[in-house]
Amino acid sequence: MGAQAACQNPGFRRNDMAQRDDSDRATADGRPVAVPKITDEMRANARANPDSWLYVIDEAFDPNGPVPSWAVVGAYPVNTAGQVVEDFHPNDRYRPSPKALGFPEPRNDLERLLQLVRTKHRPAADLPRVILDSTLFVYAMSPVQRTVIGFHNTDGRVLVPAYTAKNLVPKDWPHARAVLGRDMVELLAGHPVAINPHDVVTAVVPAEHLLKALAEEAADQG
Repeated sequence: MGAQAACQNPGFRRNDMAQRDDSDRATADGRPVAVPKITDEMRANARANPDSWLYVIDEAFDPNGPVPSWAVVGAYPVNTAGQVVEDFHPNDRYRPSPKALGFPEPRNDLERLLQLVRTKHRPAADLPRVILDSTLFVYAMSPVQRTVIGFHNTDGRVLVPAYTAKNLVPKDWPHARAVLGRDMVELLAGHPVAINPHDVVTAVVPAEHLLKALAEEAADQG
């Protein structure tokens, strides 16, 4: 995990950090927090700011700009001599970014949003509108098919699989046709759509959420 550091961060309070307990070093979603390596740059930053805290910022954020409290990995104390005390205090509100978790570079807006929703940087309620304007690849028996096909999952629900890129489509599918999200909504017949069901980051979106997004869009344009 890469990290950046800042000795001042007005959006982060000392009591946001977890108490120092090696058995309880975890992020807001329960992931263990790796103790960040102290770099030469961090030590130089500390020397310029003695008797302070060296905040370690998630690499997706600019430490010189606005940083939400949940983007702070944790902090090292800096003593009066400007030396970093190797006693890392993790932030129990930290939410690792897709970049910090090593997720692949997103190829489009929907993949980017899926990752941000997965890491709790954006709400799931943002997905339907982006799905409407995204090109998705759905199952087809032939190249001329204009319907969508769903499959039963393990709990008996029918889900309509849709992929954000052609190379994610299962190799055993006879065909995959590209369809704009908004053009697929009425074809779902009330069934939810499963975005990238076999990929690292996936989401199941109910058909009614997509219908609501269409209605809200029409209202905004009206």
